[in-house]
Amino acid sequence: MIGNEPTGDVIVERVDQREIQKRGGYYATYPSSYVVCSLLKRYNMTRVLDVTFGEGRFYKLCYYGIRIIGVDPVKRDWKVSPSSFIQMNVFQLYNTVSTKQLILDGFDVVVVDPPKWTRGVKYKKRDMFNYIIGTPELIIEYASKTAELLAIPYILVHYKRTINLQGYKPIHIIEYRWIHRYLRADDKNYSLFIVYSKKRD
Repeated sequence: MIGNEPTGDVIVERVDQREIQKRGGYYATYPSSYVVCSLLKRYNMTRVLDVTFGEGRFYKLCYYGIRIIGVDPVKRDWKVSPSSFIQMNVFQLYNTVSTKQLILDGFDVVVVDPPKWTRGVKYKKRDMFNYIIGTPELIIEYASKTAELLAIPYILVHYKRTINLQGYKPIHIIEYRWIHRYLRADDKNYSLFIVYSKKRD
C-alpha cells in the first residue's frame, strides 16, 4: 500500500501489485484478490452478486465467510467456486430480474469487472478476456441497474476510470498499479477498484 488520502467524501488509496506479491503464496498469484477481499471486509459485504464471475480469482484471499452468487455467460475453470452459479450475461440477468422470472434478494454488493477494456488489443494468455458481449461501459451500467432494482447498497467496480452510476456515488477508490504479463498495451499500467454506495434520498 503506497498511500491513503481522503478526497472530499471519497477515500483514495494507491496500491502496488509488487508490494502485495512480496507476501508470497496466494498473494503472489492473486494480488488483485487482496484488494477485493480487503474492500469487502472493510464494508462488511459478505453477500456478493458477481455479474462477471469468470474464474472467481477475486475471492481467493477472502478467508472469512462470504456467499457468492456468480453470473457469467460461460462456465469456466473456477479457482474459487461460487455458492451458486447463474449462466447468463448481465443483460439477461437484468431482464429476468426486472420481469420477475428470477427472484434474487439479500445481497450487500454487486461486483462487476468487465473484460476487454481496450479495443484492438488481444489478450495473449487468458483468452477469456477477449470474449465480451456488449461494451465494458454497458456491462457496468446494467450491473448498476440490477443493483438498483434489487436495492443492493454497494457496487464494486474494477475498471480503468470512474463512471457515473445513477443512484450511486463513489466512496472508496483504490488505484492499483499492475505489471504487464499477458497483455500488450501501451497505456498507463493502473486500474481502479471503486466502491459505490447507494445515494440516500
